[in-house]
Amino acid sequence: MTTEDMRYIQNDELNKSNAELLELVAVLRRQLMEELGYRTENSNALTAMAFEFQKNKQELEVLRKENKELKEALTHMTEKEQLKTKDIFGRGTEKLSDIFDASMIREEQDEAECEVIELPDLFEPESSVNQREPFHAARHKGKKQPGKRDDDLSKLPKEQKFLINFEELNRLHGEGNWRIAFWHCHRTMEHNPAVAYALETYTPVISVGLEHSLVSMPYETALLPRSFASASLVAEILFQKYFLAVPLYRQEEAFECMGVNLSRQTMCNWVLRFSFEYFGSIFDYMYKLLMMVSYHQCDETTLRVNKDGRKPGSKSYIWVHITSELLNTHPIILFCYELTRGTDHLRKFYKDFEGFISSDAYCSYQVLEKEKKDVIIVCGCMAHMRRRFVQSFDLINKSNMSIEAIDQLPETRALTLIGKIYNADEQLKNLSADKRKLQRDFAVRPLVKEYFNYIESLDTADPTMTNRLKDAINYSLNQKEHLCRFLEDGNIPIDNSASERIIKPFVIGRKNFLFCDSIDGAKATAIMYTIVETARANGANVYYYLRYVLEEMPRHMDDTDRSFMDAMLPWSAEYREYERIHTSSLDTIRRQDEYSSPPKTPRKKERGYIK
Repeated sequence: MTTEDMRYIQNDELNKSNAELLELVAVLRRQLMEELGYRTENSNALTAMAFEFQKNKQELEVLRKENKELKEALTHMTEKEQLKTKDIFGRGTEKLSDIFDASMIREEQDEAECEVIELPDLFEPESSVNQREPFHAARHKGKKQPGKRDDDLSKLPKEQKFLINFEELNRLHGEGNWRIAFWHCHRTMEHNPAVAYALETYTPVISVGLEHSLVSMPYETALLPRSFASASLVAEILFQKYFLAVPLYRQEEAFECMGVNLSRQTMCNWVLRFSFEYFGSIFDYMYKLLMMVSYHQCDETTLRVNKDGRKPGSKSYIWVHITSELLNTHPIILFCYELTRGTDHLRKFYKDFEGFISSDAYCSYQVLEKEKKDVIIVCGCMAHMRRRFVQSFDLINKSNMSIEAIDQLPETRALTLIGKIYNADEQLKNLSADKRKLQRDFAVRPLVKEYFNYIESLDTADPTMTNRLKDAINYSLNQKEHLCRFLEDGNIPIDNSASERIIKPFVIGRKNFLFCDSIDGAKATAIMYTIVETARANGANVYYYLRYVLEEMPRHMDDTDRSFMDAMLPWSAEYREYERIHTSSLDTIRRQDEYSSPPKTPRKKERGYIK
């Protein structure tokens, strides 16, 4: 083979190598492009996965937060349901001895709660003659005392009946063979149902002079001209509605049973008219008297008013303002209607007031205090403080807990300390304000200090502590200044329970009549509850007081001098005399065999008898 042949073969192989290399390069290039494509896809996939991961992570956080909120809401609703069930079916008390089951509390705690703190003999005993009991003091339940029935009946007018059948006695024992040795007295309380009747009152028409001019004498006692409304009828309607909480539609049915056609609309018109026309002046006068007192207690509750210019379902409010329960004065109770629960009502009501207001921790009271610094001082309510610990204690499942474990609960310790404070302060209610202040410094202040020292030692950051307990602790710490103010003045009560007791009759009535149709109706309701509850608090017979006002006020409608207003108050001497006369009168109805005085034993062979 020649050299040229060899060179040709080498060139051919070289050409083939170049072709193969180009082909290899193309393959490698294609593989590189595919690899770059894979890398791009992987990069996009990783980016998408990272984005999806972040999205899922955010969604997970949202779901965890939502789950936590739902669990808290479920816990809150469950606790609320448990407390509501207890309110309906349990005992409505916050006394320590009633809250703790006797089997759960050691004897030492019971003894501590019932312990009577010995007070120093700094003062002479208070006179029982001049000391007046608080008007809303709780009744002490227990075994009836001897003679209590006689005391209960002593306030009622008396009617005596002497039952004897001479003919039957003569038949049994022989005529003239017996005599009356003495009488057995059997006491019962009788009640005559209300009777409606038509009273026809005639006034003369006088013929004067030779011309016989006719002059009609005025009918001065007319409650409402050209109407059959009378003071006794309207007083009964008001008494039923605002004292006994009987709605007008039920009264309408009751009148139908008596054969009286008296519609609820007519009664409603009477209530509105007489509330503003006659009782409104007394309401305004009581407001002036209330503003002269420097110690008040306040509370508020809801009321539904259908036609108040707002959307359906809007809440209105009834506020109650009373004189302090510790004041030795005639109690005054004022109900006021407002569209809202805002501070504007307090600004308007207490515009010219200087003194102390006991209330709950609602922010409007403290806003008013800041606006009128050193003029109005707001005092706290220990009952609201105690109530939070009671609720926290009630929600604890104590079925599997030992007595020792229950003793170690913060709620148990706090309630025990609060019980000691109440026990010590309860003993001071019948003292004067100055003496009560000194005794509080000695007996109550150290107990209050001990309670707050314990509360301040609790750590609310503890994750095992329930939200209810944290709320109770924070309430005590945040309201400490207001809660301790009762120690600085003997006229300031330890809590605002008096206002809650006063507002309860309205709440009961609201459950029956449900709502007021108009703003005028709500204002009339506030006026009438003011009149009724003030009369009740002063020990007046509410029906006769309403009747007294309806009989007396029409005589003074044209008077420019308002000095007669003192006689319109339920503690006035004029009303007390009116009540005494009307409650001591009695219409008697006797059978033929009844006597109002002891009959004499008939003599022998004497026939008949004189009644």
